[in-house]
Amino acid sequence: MILANKILVKKNLYIILAIAALLIIHFLPQLPSLMRNGEEIALTKEGKSTLAILVFAVILWVTEAIPFPVTGLVSLLLLPLFGSIKFSQAVNMGFGNTIVVFFIAVMTISAALTYSGLTNRLALMMLSRIGLRSDLVLLSFFIVGATLSMWVTNMAVAAMLLPVGIGILKEAKMEPLKSNFGKCLMISIAWSSAIGGIATPVGNGANILAMGYLRDLAGVEITFIKWMSVGLPAAILIIIPAWYSLLKIFPPEVKILPLSQDKISKDLKELGALNHKEKWTLIIFSLAVFLWLFDPLLKSAFGFSLPTEVVALMAAVLLFLPSVNVLSWKEAERIIDWGAIVLIASGLSIGMSLYETGAARWLAWATLSNIGSLSVPVRIFAVVLIVEILKISFSSNTVTGLIIIPIVIALSVELGLEPWLVAGPAAIATSLAFILITSSPTNVIPYSSGYFTIRDFAKAGIAITFIAAVCVTISFVVFGVLIEF
Repeated sequence: MILANKILVKKNLYIILAIAALLIIHFLPQLPSLMRNGEEIALTKEGKSTLAILVFAVILWVTEAIPFPVTGLVSLLLLPLFGSIKFSQAVNMGFGNTIVVFFIAVMTISAALTYSGLTNRLALMMLSRIGLRSDLVLLSFFIVGATLSMWVTNMAVAAMLLPVGIGILKEAKMEPLKSNFGKCLMISIAWSSAIGGIATPVGNGANILAMGYLRDLAGVEITFIKWMSVGLPAAILIIIPAWYSLLKIFPPEVKILPLSQDKISKDLKELGALNHKEKWTLIIFSLAVFLWLFDPLLKSAFGFSLPTEVVALMAAVLLFLPSVNVLSWKEAERIIDWGAIVLIASGLSIGMSLYETGAARWLAWATLSNIGSLSVPVRIFAVVLIVEILKISFSSNTVTGLIIIPIVIALSVELGLEPWLVAGPAAIATSLAFILITSSPTNVIPYSSGYFTIRDFAKAGIAITFIAAVCVTISFVVFGVLIEF
């Protein structure tokens, strides 16, 4: 009871702090204009109000004083109340954005992959072929986690792999906090889920946001295949050093796991052949992936194109057909995180308002203007590293994307840089939360197993944070820049 009261008091104090910051920034005198190349860049009254609302939202998002979606909705109310933009405009920019439909569709497909049992089958199939070498079992978790999280939300992948990993550790009689292999295996679940999320547009909510912002704010259309051309190589490049670094930081106490490989084979055998739901999920998912990947060829061969959002929505709808019946609507309502959708929509309103009022432009010049003088590789590395460090303060990839991406797009447009080569790395970096447990809900899932401490996670994560920034930079320089030019 005392603890609950302390938590309540702390949350109320955070709310008061957020309100105080909102009012102080809103009523501040006009801030001095920035001068860039002889041009005056002023922070307008509307822009200052939007920044005040952003700071208000960031404080509540970081402290989690109230639920993320509620903070988004409150911010949506504040935009017109403080004179930033009209309420109808705020709603249209958020809930009227096609990205919201895309997000709903992707989460529905993800729910089907999980609910049908298809992802669990895939995990067991891959693990059954690895053997009992501890280093290879760890590598298999990286590969399975990354592969699944390309198409399924990071949290769902971590939730699926956790019982498999705990089962292996308990069977091998490896104790929490005492087993180095236990630390490696549990941390690999968090890392692999994050790494795979950067490979495709549907792997992470911030990826979808970046595509929408680039289209709406910079007029740049990013296709599914264009995203994968940099995201997939970056993910592949990160996996091996991530795996190797865990083995070096926490050397497993055994080279061969003291358990029978028959258990995983038995679990897989008990599943039997693909059931009705798995078959239809596989067919519909494969169709969606085919249309996402080969849309440019369809356009050149048949003269028509299916936008990414249309393909996702079509696949989601097919899952509910009577003859297919992979999901019922009640099941979808239960599995899908509708709060995340509200967060996306309301957050879009804040991000678009930042851009429309000029606040994003002013903030970009005030904080990040020097990146324009950097070479392309150094610029990409700097953006990724900055966002990865900022992730320490946020516990949501989507929230990080909502705040950062409009700012970097505004800056890239102002500096005459290719927006994709700035916003793309920034979006990818939002998924790479390697240092703090609280930087992503995905990290909390394996942490709950009790096999590693917060210090263990941070100790392993510092090095891979820099390595990941290098890998993303290499991918964009080798593939992203070549594609552009």
